[in-house]
Amino acid sequence: MKLPEIFRRKRFRGQVAVEGQIPKGYMIASTEEENQPQPSIRSRLVKANLISESVLNLETARRMPTYRIAGVTYPEDFNDFADYLDAYYYVPFVARALDIKQAMIWQSGYILESEDEEMLRRADEFLAKIEADTVIRAGTLYAMIFGNMYWRVEREDGKIRLVPLNPLKMGVKLNKNTGELKRYVYQPRFGETIEYRLEEIIHLKFNVEPWGIFGVSSLRRCLPTIKALLYMEEKLPLIARRRADPLLEIQIGSVNNPVDEETFNRVKSNILNRKPGEDIFHDGVIAKIEEVYQSGGPGGQRQTIEGIIKHFRENLTAGLGVPEVFLAFGSTTLKGTAVEQMEALESEIRAYQRELKRLHENQLFKIVGIEDVKMNWRPLRPEDQNSLSRRLCEEIEHGIVSPKYARKRLGYPDEAGEGAVLRQNLLPF
Repeated sequence: MKLPEIFRRKRFRGQVAVEGQIPKGYMIASTEEENQPQPSIRSRLVKANLISESVLNLETARRMPTYRIAGVTYPEDFNDFADYLDAYYYVPFVARALDIKQAMIWQSGYILESEDEEMLRRADEFLAKIEADTVIRAGTLYAMIFGNMYWRVEREDGKIRLVPLNPLKMGVKLNKNTGELKRYVYQPRFGETIEYRLEEIIHLKFNVEPWGIFGVSSLRRCLPTIKALLYMEEKLPLIARRRADPLLEIQIGSVNNPVDEETFNRVKSNILNRKPGEDIFHDGVIAKIEEVYQSGGPGGQRQTIEGIIKHFRENLTAGLGVPEVFLAFGSTTLKGTAVEQMEALESEIRAYQRELKRLHENQLFKIVGIEDVKMNWRPLRPEDQNSLSRRLCEEIEHGIVSPKYARKRLGYPDEAGEGAVLRQNLLPF
């Protein structure tokens, strides 16, 4: 039995249009990109117009990595050395972290100790002549960047000086049978190679593996995070544009409010021809507007990029080993957390100081035959210095050390004790 026409369900013929910049109107329902080779830090910054690539002299440029020479061994991460240097030059938080570490290593200074007064005098004079307080200090920064720093021992007219060598141009030759170090191989200019004997090179290594010949850069663990952050910064303009003017799904008409073909084409034309960011005005025929790409967040809220940045920021802080407040990230850092981060940083600084102590005692002093001289670093923090001062006072009182030794440990000059008066109970019997 046929129902009267008035009771029949109406069938509306919907009209669908898929429009875009791609030929034939294909809709892309994915934002995934094909895997691409990761460019260097410098090339990424140049591409993003953040820095200008300067014209370099290929023969003398310090930052240009040299070609590998057959038979010469290089650090495992040698190809990343240029990125380490550019990360320090162009990434503020990396430069800040390394500058802080270098300052902490040297801020309190050190003292030399020896039972042989003549050896102690010679050690002081030798370090002053080679300007170790500036030459070694400057090299410490690049030892953290590359994991290695080299100085050539130059002897001329009875004088000795240390000539810094670029780690980007240094390799070594090994004994084929034993794997032991035989020679240092340096490329001062393109196409030129110089070999140095072991005793001609002072080699500072940080984070060296027990079986390794070279040190390991403190930036090696951070490089993936640094590149990921730079990639995100490169894409920030696109992200901002997408969030300000997102791709929309617009429904013209509905089952309850059908539209004819003329109205459909008119509204569609107005939508397609509007300027980016321009509001959509309609006369009631647009039934729904939704963003095509949506990411759900907690409680059904839209997920933003802040969570992603926070993830990389935490990785970065852990990798650099510097408290968040030093990198201007710690606006919500608790005091207890900051104290723990500071203690961890101080442990790393003491490890660097131990390497520098061995450099002085086992390499520098041997150049001029200085023996039995020890290098000891002063406390890192003022409160540690005060604690040391109180302990030395007690040791003086019990006859364990002399006031002269205590003044030296605390960094006072020899003349500081002139005219000093001791309490009577502290005078020797």
